Amino acid sequence: MILGHIVSGERSPVRLFLMRIFARYIEVPVLHLSYQACVGRLRFLSRFFLTRWLLLYPLAYPFGHYGDTGRPVPADELIEMVKGLEGKIAVGPCRCRMGHRACAHPMDTDIVIRTGADVWLEAFPTIYREISRQEAVGIIRECAEQGLFQMVFLHCLLGGAVNEYVICNCCTDGCVPYILNRTLGQDVYPLVKGDWRAAVDPEACRACGTCVEVCPFSARVLVDGRPAVLECFGCGLCADRCPHSATMMNPVA
Repeated sequence: MILGHIVSGERSPVRLFLMRIFARYIEVPVLHLSYQACVGRLRFLSRFFLTRWLLLYPLAYPFGHYGDTGRPVPADELIEMVKGLEGKIAVGPCRCRMGHRACAHPMDTDIVIRTGADVWLEAFPTIYREISRQEAVGIIRECAEQGLFQMVFLHCLLGGAVNEYVICNCCTDGCVPYILNRTLGQDVYPLVKGDWRAAVDPEACRACGTCVEVCPFSARVLVDGRPAVLECFGCGLCADRCPHSATMMNPVA
């Protein structure tokens, strides 16, 4: 996926209008329907080739390529980003978990930033509240300790300027964009690979398999008892959870 440059706030009146419409009327219904179509009551739609091509692909492809998608970021790097953010930060209920009500993970983990904070506070003043950077860092750390991985979501990929507007604390059973990506594939609903990749110190690795177990993208494997990294998306969960400190996250050159 080719993205435009990252902007610190949405200045296009057209994209800002689309973000307001998305927040108020589109986001939660789309998340609910997508969850049901992939793993819920309507999951037969994603199981059959014909229904995938006729119903799901025509909707998911333009939304993922031109509308809204996520980029995994290691928790430590995200914390540093939050400390340097300008403008408001707010938190509210996870939109995915609101949409499907099928996940037991913490609800108040949706950290809206930059233009996202202004839009979601305006749209939902009773369920979103402004928070300090310190509280945002605490939420990220608490979620990381529970095994959740973090993604920064990008709004309105069409138009040459990408607006990072929300930090999501995601899980494999409840994050709808993640489920769409795993169900329909990277070509149909792409996630943006982050700026970090996992690497292994073979001397420190004990081949315990923890990284294989926790990786949400099936990018960690053991081959003949030796660790290997496949298509890493850069979430950093394997490095955070490695009991022998054998995995590190290296910046992409």
